[in-house]
Amino acid sequence: MKKVKHILAIFIVLSILSGAAFIFQKSEFSSRFFAEEKAVAEQPVDTIAVQDTTPFLDRFQQHLEVLQSSYSKRKNQYVWTLGKGRTITYYLLQAQRFLKKNGGKVLYMEEIHDNPSVFQAAQLIATNPDGDTLRFSLQVSESIFRDNASYLSVAFQVTTLTPELIVALNELDYPFDLLVTPFGVSKEFFPDLDRVKNKELILWLLMESPNLDARHKRMRPLRIHHTEEQIESIITEAKALLPSSKGIATRLAEHAVEHKQLLNTILKNSKQQGLWFTDLSQNNKSIVLDVCKDIPIVCKAINPYNPSNSSLDDYIKQKLRGAARNGVSAMIIPLTKQNMEKVKALKSKATNQGTTIVNLSTFMKY
Repeated sequence: MKKVKHILAIFIVLSILSGAAFIFQKSEFSSRFFAEEKAVAEQPVDTIAVQDTTPFLDRFQQHLEVLQSSYSKRKNQYVWTLGKGRTITYYLLQAQRFLKKNGGKVLYMEEIHDNPSVFQAAQLIATNPDGDTLRFSLQVSESIFRDNASYLSVAFQVTTLTPELIVALNELDYPFDLLVTPFGVSKEFFPDLDRVKNKELILWLLMESPNLDARHKRMRPLRIHHTEEQIESIITEAKALLPSSKGIATRLAEHAVEHKQLLNTILKNSKQQGLWFTDLSQNNKSIVLDVCKDIPIVCKAINPYNPSNSSLDDYIKQKLRGAARNGVSAMIIPLTKQNMEKVKALKSKATNQGTTIVNLSTFMKY
């Protein structure tokens, strides 16, 4: 009996030792497995990008959108003709950014002003990634515009929407924006608005102004005495009425654009609604752009058409010139039958100077 108990005890001990060994091996395997898994997870991801096999000089030329290229053996330099619509300074900065990003280096650059036969010109000496020196004479064409050299936005301030205006808008062969105050309108207004094609909508909201009176109450202006909750409610409801709207434009607002607390609340709620903001007040004391930086939110100031300052023809010419000189411009004009006649041929005028007409949302990005 004792012998049986002794054999049984030995068997139990051996079973325990075997189980322990198995558990130990299992745990050791698990430890190694998780260690390997962690090591693989911690390995850096291979970030080697596919190399662009296009020669450096060709990529540089494509980047500047060179219209014509030649090589002067006598001067040992490339002569590149660039499209009109950008200044030579813009091209030099563009070249500098390209060289820095692609392993090259600027050794020397200078505008040239003593060549009467060239519209705008500059000298550029640089190195390529291999350290070879390259010399360029950059010249801006006096007559040939580069593709999409500049951008112009056209927006209409909507106070009424007649069948004739809807037809006129739908006949335009370029994109445009409609500035719309969504409060206090007739029940036919929104269905009529839906009939307008090719449009982008902007909330045109009344704000604190000395010109506000009792008739504006139905348009729900944003006032200095309003609470944050009231302002949030107005902006939220406006966005709900025009859910596709992209931004907010001021209407009146001479006092609003000077009031930091009111602007803070308006701009914060605009950002929450995914809207950008444009100041049309023409108030030189406006602090909109400063407050926008603190939020931050995309903001710009645009001067709408003012009949007391110029004719509409002059205003349109001014905005076209502004696009050609600065690269971007925007015009804001009242939606009337007479004004629609003035902008019918706008696309051809813009195209002739290398300007593309775009929505305000594109303009706001530049």
